[in-house]
Amino acid sequence: MNPGSTGTAGSVDAAHFRHVVGHLASGVTVITTETGARRHGMTASSVTSLSVDPPMMLACINNAVPTARAVSMSGRYAVNVLGEGQGELARQFATASSDKFRDVAVSTGTLGLPLLDDALAHLECEVVETVTGGTHTIFLGRVASASAGRGQPLTYFRGGFGRFEFARDDEVYGRVRELLLSRVYPADHALPLEELANRLEVDQAAAFYALTRLSSDGLVRRDPDRGYVIAPFDVRTSDETFDARLAIELGVIALALGRVTDDEVAELRRRFEVMAALLVGDRFVDFHGYLDANYAMHEYLVSLARNPLLTSTFGRLSIKSVMTRSFGSTPGTSQKFVAAQGRLVDAFERRDPEAATRAAVDYCELAKERVREILAFTGGRL
Repeated sequence: MNPGSTGTAGSVDAAHFRHVVGHLASGVTVITTETGARRHGMTASSVTSLSVDPPMMLACINNAVPTARAVSMSGRYAVNVLGEGQGELARQFATASSDKFRDVAVSTGTLGLPLLDDALAHLECEVVETVTGGTHTIFLGRVASASAGRGQPLTYFRGGFGRFEFARDDEVYGRVRELLLSRVYPADHALPLEELANRLEVDQAAAFYALTRLSSDGLVRRDPDRGYVIAPFDVRTSDETFDARLAIELGVIALALGRVTDDEVAELRRRFEVMAALLVGDRFVDFHGYLDANYAMHEYLVSLARNPLLTSTFGRLSIKSVMTRSFGSTPGTSQKFVAAQGRLVDAFERRDPEAATRAAVDYCELAKERVREILAFTGGRL
C-alpha cells in the first residue's frame, strides 16, 4: 500500500482522495446562468473542453449547489474563465451569498446569460446532455459563442489559487501533431506514452496532454488494449464525410437561397474572401488558418437555412479532422477549390439555385478526388 493510503484494496478514504486530487492543477472558472429574472453563479474548476468538432464543453457541478438546478432548468450556462489576478472574484462566487454578483461588472451574452466583464474568456453553452456521477451532474454543452482576451489564467492547486503556463504543453502538442501529419508513424501504429515522451524529451504529463488533444482532433483513438493508436484514414471515410456535407448544403440551397438577405450574402462573401486570401497560387499561406476560414464559411452557409438541426448535424461531421488528415499532409493544393467555392458564393449573390447546386457538387467531387491523389502516395491510408 502506498504511504498515506487508507482503506482496503479498491477503496480510498474520501479525505485522502481529496488530498491527492488536490495535486491536479486546474483552471478556475465561474459558471453563470439565469432563470427568469434571477442570476446564478458559482466558482468551478471541474470544467474542460470536451470536443473541438463540434465545439463542446463539460461542466461538473455538485447537485447540492443551487446553480446545478438552475442550469438544469435553463438548459444553458456560461463559462467565465478567470485571469491570474482574480482570486478574490473566485472566492466571492465560491461563498454562499444572496447576491454573488455584487460589485461585479456584468453584460448579457448571445444566449441571454450573465457574463463577467473582467473575465479572461467567455464560452456560452447550450446543454445537449446530462450525466449523473455520484453527487454531481455533468453538463455537456455545445458552445454557441466564445471570446477571449489577453493574459494568463488563474489556476487551482492544492487548495490555493495561482498561475500556470500552458506554452510548453501547446508546443509539445504541435510537435506530436506534426509527426502524425508527416506520417512519421504509420496508420494503426500504437503510441506508448513513455516512448513518445522519451522521443520528444519531455515528461509523460506533457505527452499525455498532447495525445488527449490529438484524440479530440480525430488523429488518434484510444484502444482499450493498445492505448493511443494512430487513427487510419481512407477513401471511404473521406467520401462519406464530404458526401454528407454536400447533402446538407444541397438542402440549404433548396431551403434558403430564395430568402437570404443581401446582408447575409455579403457576410458569406466576406468569409469566402478571408479563406481565399490564405491560398496563394497552389500553396497554403497558413493551412490551419485556411482550415478555420473554410469551416467558418461553410458553417455560415449552413446556418442560412435557419434550421438548428441542420447546423448541429453539420457540426458533427468532423470536417476539420478529415481535412487535417488529408489536405494537411501536404503544403500544396489547387486553386480549383477556391474557384468552386467562389462560384457557389456567386450563385448565392444571383439567387441561382442551379448554379449553386453545380458549384457545391463540383467542390465535393474535387475534395474527394484530391484525397484519392494524396492516399495514392500512402498505400491507401493515412
